[in-house]
This record gives sequence, C-alpha cells and structure tokens, in this order.
Amino acid sequence: MSEEVSQGQPSLPIAHLVSRRSVEEDRAWSQLYAAIHQPSAAEEVVKQLDGDAQSKRNHLALYIRAKTTLREQKASEARNQRVGAFVRTALTFVVMGPLRLVTKAFAATRDVVVASMPPAKKEPATARTRALKNDPEFTSLTDLFSSVAAAPVSAKTSSRASRKAA
Repeated sequence: MSEEVSQGQPSLPIAHLVSRRSVEEDRAWSQLYAAIHQPSAAEEVVKQLDGDAQSKRNHLALYIRAKTTLREQKASEARNQRVGAFVRTALTFVVMGPLRLVTKAFAATRDVVVASMPPAKKEPATARTRALKNDPEFTSLTDLFSSVAAAPVSAKTSSRASRKAA
C-alpha cells in the first residue's frame, strides 16, 4: 500500500488540507464581508444565516451588518418615496394651481359679462312673419308666386332635354 501512495500524487498532510480549506473558507467569508453593503448580497446572507444557527453564531457581525444594510435600504426607499410625493405635490401646486386660478377667474368674468349684458331685443320681423303666414291673402300670393317660379324651371328643363336628344 505504501507503494501506491508513493506512485500517485504526493500525499499532503491532513493538517495542510484542513488549513487550506479554512483559508479558502476564510477568503469566501471575507468576500461576503466586503460585499455585504449590497442589498442583494445582504438579503442572501440573512436568508442563509437564518437557516443555520451555528453559522449565525460564528458570524454574528456579518449577520448584523447584513441586517443593517437591509434596514438602510428600506429607509432609503421610504425617503425616496417621500421626496417623490413632495415633488409631485409641489409640481401640482406650481403648475396646476395657476391654471385652476385662471380657469376660475375666466368663469367668474364670463358670468359677470353675461349678467351685465342688456336683455335681448325681440326681432320685429319675427312677429310680422308669423302674422303674414296666417293671412289668407298673403298665402294665396305666395302659392301663385311659387307656381309662376316653377313653370319657367320646368320649361327650361324640357328645352335642355330636347337639345340633348337632338
């Protein structure tokens, strides 16, 4: 058996393998500590450490920093929403306020102008037209005029038709 070990890769002492593994793990943890300021990384670390109580105890500082990062992100989002709401309100007041004021002033001015106008006068021709429509003599003259006016039109139409036929 000792020959098999010597012919293959040189065997490393177990202590060396353990220390190499711990170095790699320490490197991974240090990368997590460096990246913990990013909310996505912090969320993942909190999720993993919540699932493993032993790791949570061993890396309590990382867990606390991740929770702090998530809390800061939440506070930042809340602040951004408040600022956005303020800007929307301010713009509504600055832009829409004068427009509403002008609209109300125009409506009030229009109402005052309409109220100050003199009453509409009745057109005298309207009453006279109604009276003439009811007058039998005027009605007979209107019918006579209509028949005379229609006769030349029909004569013109028949003369045009005869020209086209020829």
